[in-house]
Amino acid sequence: MPLTVLLKQMLPGLLPLFIFIAVDEIYGVEAGLYAALAFGVAGLIFTRHREQRVDRFILFDTVFLILLGGVSLLLDTPIFFKLKPAAIELIICAILGAAAVKPEIFLSAMKERYMKNMDIIVTEEGISAMRKMMFILTAVFLLHTSLTVYSAFFMSERAWGFISGVLFYIIFGIIVAGQMVVVKIRKRKNAM
Repeated sequence: MPLTVLLKQMLPGLLPLFIFIAVDEIYGVEAGLYAALAFGVAGLIFTRHREQRVDRFILFDTVFLILLGGVSLLLDTPIFFKLKPAAIELIICAILGAAAVKPEIFLSAMKERYMKNMDIIVTEEGISAMRKMMFILTAVFLLHTSLTVYSAFFMSERAWGFISGVLFYIIFGIIVAGQMVVVKIRKRKNAM
């Protein structure tokens, strides 16, 4: 399922945020930034070693982490580091929005990357359902991005950490659970 693949790929990018919060709580912002940067680079190296390839998403996320974390260190403010999740989510919003407008292209790319040996039959009903889901996901990502930006500027680091990390997974857990319920209801209706 593409949504679970997306969540699994985003987890390595969220872990440095949790490391930052934990280290910052004990040793301060600068130590938190260094720890998060080191953890991000170590995650990239670990993934490269384990999978014998460089995952483009993790590479992009790590480079982004280094750039924004580096700017935060140079300017002696954590704000750029804190805005990293929102910047990544804006890129994902653009991808999801494009998928909502042209789901056929998105399906083709997903098949190419994740389902190479599978034969998938795409119906108009399936395209319509996917378009609707992509619009919903785009709206949810935009809402979460807005909350992340707001929390980066106006809330405590703990609140920001919860909103930018844990809340993201809670929201998507609810979406996945909701989709499972909808599928079960439709199966029951079709069985009758």
